[in-house]
Amino acid sequence: MLDRVVARLTHQPEGRRSLLGALVRFGITGGLSVAADAGTLAALHSGAGVSLVVSTICAFAAGLVVNYTLNRNWTFQSQADHHRTMVKYGVLVAFNFGSTLLIVLGLTHLGLYYLLSKAIAVALIATVNFTAGRHWVFKH
Repeated sequence: MLDRVVARLTHQPEGRRSLLGALVRFGITGGLSVAADAGTLAALHSGAGVSLVVSTICAFAAGLVVNYTLNRNWTFQSQADHHRTMVKYGVLVAFNFGSTLLIVLGLTHLGLYYLLSKAIAVALIATVNFTAGRHWVFKH
C-alpha cells in the first residue's frame, strides 16, 4: 500500500523505479531506521533497565537491520546477491562512520557549533548513501 502512495505522489506507475520515488522511499526508510534505533534504545534502557552501552549497541544494530532491509527490498528493489550487498553495505557504514567523525570534529574545530556540524554531516552522508545505494550497494 505504501508503494502505491509513493507511486501516486511521484506520478510513476507501480513497478517503475523513478529517481523521485526512490528518494521518497529513501527518506521514509531513514525515518523508520531512526525510529527503530531510538525505540529500541528507549525500550532496552528505560524500559528493561539494560545498560546504556549495551542498549545503544543493540539500538544501532536494530536501525542498521531496518535500514539495510528496507533499502534493499523497497527503496532500491534490489535483486543482487545478499552476500555481496551486505559486504558493500558494511563498507558504506564504515565509510559513514569515519566521514561523520571527520566532518563533525573538523567543522567543530573550525568553530562551528557541534550540532550544526552534525547536521551538515548527516546531509552530506545521506547524499552519499543514496547515491552509493542506488549505483553501487544495491545495484543489480
